Amino acid sequence: MRSAPLPGIGTSREGTRTRWGPVAEALRQALASGSLEPGELLPSTRELAASYGVHRQTVMVALDALCAEGWLRAEARRGYRVLPPDPALPSTRPQRRASFQFRARPAGGPALPALDGVRYPLHAATPDPALLPLPELRAAYAHALRRDASALDDATPWGNPALERALRAYLRRARGLRVDRVLLTCGSQEAITLVARALLRPGDAVAVEDPGYPPAWQAFRAAGAEVVPVPVDAQGLRVDALAPLLARRRIRLVYVTPNHQYPTTVTLSAPRRRALLERTLAEGVPILEDDYDHEYHFRGVPQPALAASGRAPHVLYAASLSKLVAPGVRVGMLCGGGEVLEALAEQRQVSVRAGDGVTQAALASWVGDGGFERHVRRAKRVYAERREAALAALTRAAGKVPLELSEPDGGLAVWCRWPSHPVLELARRALARGVAVLPGPLAALEAPSQGMRLAYGRVSPRAFAEAVAILVAEARRM
Repeated sequence: MRSAPLPGIGTSREGTRTRWGPVAEALRQALASGSLEPGELLPSTRELAASYGVHRQTVMVALDALCAEGWLRAEARRGYRVLPPDPALPSTRPQRRASFQFRARPAGGPALPALDGVRYPLHAATPDPALLPLPELRAAYAHALRRDASALDDATPWGNPALERALRAYLRRARGLRVDRVLLTCGSQEAITLVARALLRPGDAVAVEDPGYPPAWQAFRAAGAEVVPVPVDAQGLRVDALAPLLARRRIRLVYVTPNHQYPTTVTLSAPRRRALLERTLAEGVPILEDDYDHEYHFRGVPQPALAASGRAPHVLYAASLSKLVAPGVRVGMLCGGGEVLEALAEQRQVSVRAGDGVTQAALASWVGDGGFERHVRRAKRVYAERREAALAALTRAAGKVPLELSEPDGGLAVWCRWPSHPVLELARRALARGVAVLPGPLAALEAPSQGMRLAYGRVSPRAFAEAVAILVAEARRM
């Protein structure tokens, strides 16, 4: 591949200099600055002669001199290629020195190890793309592009108006949530980040579930806020532990995942929901509700969203289509009061500006035609079967090793405890054999955890059972 033109030497066709020395020096400086990397070809001698305003023969003399110095190599019928420095000789090339160093604030928080070579991905409760009705999606994309070119135009920070209308209607039908506006985002993570940037200042405190969702903690910390843990038990967030915290500290925001708590999958009980809403409203503390997989509820009916309550003017509601369609479909949504949504839209204006217009237009067609809801119903039946198979595999495992199983009401993962085993070491051993899991300590701030999150959504029942067998085998070796 030819490189970009190299810097000139301060001459023109009207002021041509025929000596090769200045040309060689200009090329030498360009090579030393890194304009061309080792292995790249220089532009042709004709191009260089035109660029520098000299005769082609003058350029060839300069290039031959640079070959003799070890900068270049002449190749027949190809041109001149940049050579790497000879490691056996002291470098004669000028060393570039950075005059400053970028110092970014670290995001912090726990992280999963590298997942190369993973055969059983049980670490993330994401949907299975193989369940998608691809012909329907292809038709939706084709419709969006065939209708007109508006899908390729510069979108507003609010997102595609047709998709916003379709999602408002869907939220009303499926989740009992009546909202005036929906701010479309690039997944729920951007929604959380927007709220953090708009509401938080350095030194603020955010109350979060412990164990909880580390990517949200990272967004709050990136805004300069302190993350304050509130314990979780079998009924969800312990509001009795939150109440004295609200009285004692200046809590600026409460972040919760009430429907299927991350990572334990427990559902926040109805009495605690009422207590949480009443206490935070009395203290003037907003709630960010992350309802990331509302529809995947398999026992009874899901609890209504906090934002659907008549006592919830202070609740910001975040949700995502990524957990209902596919991880690569980065479309989320934020609902709340008009004033705060306007502020959040302004935040988008100075960052990503807008989402993927083509994807949003295609989803608007798919959701509006009912295809999205048909897919969710079909996928839910498959996930219900996988859930039963996962619980059966873990029940069998509990007969071989000490294992405490919590049967979830919904979600695409199971939370289990290994009371006799260090789960971090067990997870490390399992990963070496191709099984990726989320050990509880990676999702905990202060809460001691021997729990482990095992996702079953995107693996077959047979593969899940094989992964559990590997976990059991490694546990028995410890």
